Parts: sequence; C-alpha cells; structure tokens
Amino acid sequence: MPSSGNNETILWNALFEASWDGMVVLRLDGSLYRVNHRYAEMLGYTREELEALHIWDLDTRFSQPEIEAMLHSVDSGGAHFETRQRRKDGSVIDVELSNNGATYQGDKLIFCIVRDITARKTTEERLRQNEALLQGIASQVPGVLYQYRMAPDGSRSFPYLSEGLVKLGGLSIDTMAGAEVVPLMSRILPEDADLVEAQTRRSAATMENVHVEFRFRHGDGSIRWIECRSTPKQEPDGGILWTGILLDITQRKRAEERVQAMAITDGLTGITNRQEFSRLLDREMERASRYASPLSLIMYDLDHFKRINDRFGHNTGDDVLKTVADLVGDSLRDADLHGRWGGEEFMVLLPHTGLEAASRVAEKLRQTIANHRFETLGFVTASFGVVELAGGENSRSLAQRVDEALYRAKELGRNRVEARASHQDAQ
Repeated sequence: MPSSGNNETILWNALFEASWDGMVVLRLDGSLYRVNHRYAEMLGYTREELEALHIWDLDTRFSQPEIEAMLHSVDSGGAHFETRQRRKDGSVIDVELSNNGATYQGDKLIFCIVRDITARKTTEERLRQNEALLQGIASQVPGVLYQYRMAPDGSRSFPYLSEGLVKLGGLSIDTMAGAEVVPLMSRILPEDADLVEAQTRRSAATMENVHVEFRFRHGDGSIRWIECRSTPKQEPDGGILWTGILLDITQRKRAEERVQAMAITDGLTGITNRQEFSRLLDREMERASRYASPLSLIMYDLDHFKRINDRFGHNTGDDVLKTVADLVGDSLRDADLHGRWGGEEFMVLLPHTGLEAASRVAEKLRQTIANHRFETLGFVTASFGVVELAGGENSRSLAQRVDEALYRAKELGRNRVEARASHQDAQ
C-alpha cells in the first residue's frame, strides 16, 4: 500500500478493488483490516461484516494458535499455502493464499491474495478417484494394460504398464517402465521378435490395430505365450501411441498343442497315427520326386498277435504293441518316420534311403524285436516288407506293394524280411 501521495492512493484502491482474486489485509492480531469486493463476494459477506471478524472465524483448517503463529512468522519473503474457509451460508471452499508482510504507518500488516480453488480441487479429486478406479480395474484384469510409444525419432518407451506385469512377466514395473524398452522387449524370444517388430511397423504405417502372439521369457526363466492386442493413435508431435493389453495364453496354447497332438498321434503307442502318416508320406514322396532322391517304405506286423491277446489278454497285448513301438523308434534316425497303420501293423518311412539300405534297416529292426524278452509271454517276432519308391508311383501303389511284400514274408514262414524291387502294380 502506498505510503504517500493522493494519486498513488487512488491507483492502489483501483487495483485493490479491480482484482479478479480476493484481497485482504490482516493485522497481526488476526483481525481483517481491509477486504476487497471480490473477497466479500467469494465468502458471501459484506465488507463491513468481514472487517468485523478475525481470520480464524473463517478458516476451518487451522486453529487460532496455529494462525497466530503463522501471522507472526510472515515476512517480506512471503508465504504460500492452501487452506479452507467457511462462507456465511456455512458452506466451505478451498482457497489458495499468497501472503506478504509489510509495515504501513508504523503497523505490521499481512497482505493476502486469496484465490478460490474449489473447482480445481474438485477436479483433482475426481481425477484421483478416476485414477484409483482405473488402477483398481487394471489390477483385476488378467493381463497387462499398457501404453507403448514410438517417438518421431524412432525411440520407444512404455509410458504406462499396469501392475499385472508383476504376475504375467515376473518383472518389476519400476525397472520396466520409462524411456528404456530394452529390458522388456529383450525378453521376447529372438525367433518371435521380428514378427512383433514387423507388426508394430505395419501398424505405424497403416494405423491398423495390432494382434500378435509371441513367446516371452518370464522372470522365473520359464517361457510363456503372450497375446498382444493394441490400438494406435497419432500424437500431435508425430509420434504414435499404442494402447493395449497383454494376455498370458500359455494354457490355451498348451491345450491347442495337446489337441493337435491327439489328432496326429496314436493313442496307445504315442507314435504317428495312420492319417498323419499318410499325409507325411505324400509330403516325402513329393520331395523325393522333386529332388530325385531315394525313398523307401517298411511295413511290419507282429506274428501271431491274436494268440497273445487270446492267451494273455488285451492289456498284455497293448503292452507288447507299446514296447515294440518304443524298440523300433529307438533304432531309427531323426529323419525317419514311424507310424501305426492299424492293429499290429506299423509303417516306417526312410527318406534318402534305397531298397538295399532299407532292407538292412528292416533286418536290424527284426532282430531287435526278436531278441527282446517280454515279461509273462517271453519272446515275440515280426515280419517285414520293404519297397522303394519308383518314378511316377503314387502313395496308394507304394502302400499296396509294401503290404504285398509283408504278406510274402508271412507266407514264407514269418519273422523275416521280404523286399520288392519292381512296381508292376503301380498305377
């Protein structure tokens, strides 16, 4: 407040009354020395009514002793804080105070600018409640809610990761969020990382949603399948922000693998079933024809298997089939294919193998079976037919020829190998 000069007094009064904020001058004893129209309007009093009060009559946050101590501590350096004041009608508003101490005509006064921040505090509280609500929802979502940003310079970051990351990835949010994406992205298996990056770049170019599945190394070292779904949004600076969800689909993937395995595997022996073996046979025949490489097929059948079932029961017969399948499987190369054709009949497909070499393999298998002693029933034998794929031959003809070779081995006394070199029956 000016100390002299009529013109300065007029200017001060004009500024005091024209202010958009409430203005009040306090004495050290807490009484209101002067208030402007805005402050009176803010609290619903007349100026005369306010100037008859003390500041602790209005303040609902601090006690009278606290306010008295604050008044005596204010100096020319000022003080800034928030409090709450009661209006004449009893309602309470949030206010922000900026105080400065000064001496006027020998008295120390406190000059205060008072701003009503009730609307701002209400908005802040609503935002806090919304944030708490979103945090609560995010904590219940069975996955990770996230935001992933690609800046105009190509740098990447995760502005937001929900707490689900702790469970889904076994990782700490503090170490995964922020500017660096390397700790999180580096856990995607290398064989899947290129697919994820390609999907991201495609989405950035087309603004299409991302939907990709990939394998991720969990914090405990295990491998998990993750499904990612997100929606991109162009930002004002040219960056792109994806908002999405990560779901752990490991159990679903394992179930799908089990279903797929059941569809192609013989339930008793655990080796390829007839349908899948037929599909693989067609594939290998096409490959052999394309590269002009030899391909041979072995078919074997357990001798007098019906007698085993009749004498010892079907459980024993099943055990024999499983054991024989294991014995043969252990004697084959990784490239060879082994399947159950039906009943006690089995097939072995030998890529890159001619008739002579295939016959030696069949003889080795025959001896392996014949030399194995089974509990309860002792020894069993098997008969083998062997054929080599001929030019222009189809799978039906090849299967028919190997069946005839096996039949010939049985006719000649069983427990032997018969090979057929010609394909006069091919179609």
